[in-house]
Amino acid sequence: VSVKLNEEHIHGSPFVVQVKARPFRPVSSFGKKGSAAGMLSEPWGVAVNERNEIAVTDKGNNRVQLLSINGHYLRSFGTKGSKQGEFNFPSGIAFDIMNENIFVVDCRNHRVQLFNKQGEYLNQFGGKGNLDHQLQYPIGLSVDSDGNVIVTDLGNKVVKIFSPSGQFLRKIGGEGSFNKPWHCVQYDNFLIVSDRGENSIKVFSREGRFLYKFGKKGERDGEFNIPHCLSVNKAGHLMVCDTLNHRVQVFELNGKFITMFGTKGSGIGEFDHSISTAVLSDGRIVVSDLLNHRIQIFE
Repeated sequence: VSVKLNEEHIHGSPFVVQVKARPFRPVSSFGKKGSAAGMLSEPWGVAVNERNEIAVTDKGNNRVQLLSINGHYLRSFGTKGSKQGEFNFPSGIAFDIMNENIFVVDCRNHRVQLFNKQGEYLNQFGGKGNLDHQLQYPIGLSVDSDGNVIVTDLGNKVVKIFSPSGQFLRKIGGEGSFNKPWHCVQYDNFLIVSDRGENSIKVFSREGRFLYKFGKKGERDGEFNIPHCLSVNKAGHLMVCDTLNHRVQVFELNGKFITMFGTKGSGIGEFDHSISTAVLSDGRIVVSDLLNHRIQIFE
């Protein structure tokens, strides 16, 4: 992080103090493996609403759980199946723009389902196929500043944008743009996509024009081993779950590495497959720690 002091001068020339970014530190951890209320089995996606309720796709239990910021169980919905309100591998999750309803990717049922905040089924869209309005193993989901739903259609190797009611609007990618598009988030006038298959982050204009990419396979700063989900924190920095490096990396939007946190393990602040992040109203970061079957919060 570059901090410019208020035009203090030494010998008439302004100076810039380079301050190393303060690493995020863990402040809490909750969850353990199981199927009882509040227990988790491979927690995947995380999303938060304005009340700082944490919605988690509890993949191994084929349900969504809502937890308080302290990890207390609030409610849950879903069970394994293919009927309305059931799941087969719930993955991406996001609250709608009003912070009321919840969109959930139902990956192996090739659809997105919409629920109200109490967990009652409202609607769905998708269905297996390669037509514009269809999906094939959708995996990631976010909601843009217009309230539209951005879905990474893994099987069709494109990113699709739908209206809140599920009408197909447009897509980006195609023609070899992506290998395995995993998650896409909109920030400002950009669409930012993690391409798991190429170990890179790809940045597009909101109209879908490719701008630039960064990252390659590796373990050093700015390199990835299977980048999964993305979020943008309160400072406008991109957070990337670098899953098989068991960490979260933080970048400026132009791809400049800022800092990272996490390493492989089961202690506090360590990960066994970091999958997804969400940003609380106070700027703290929620991370799903897949194979430790828990949620961790960092500040």
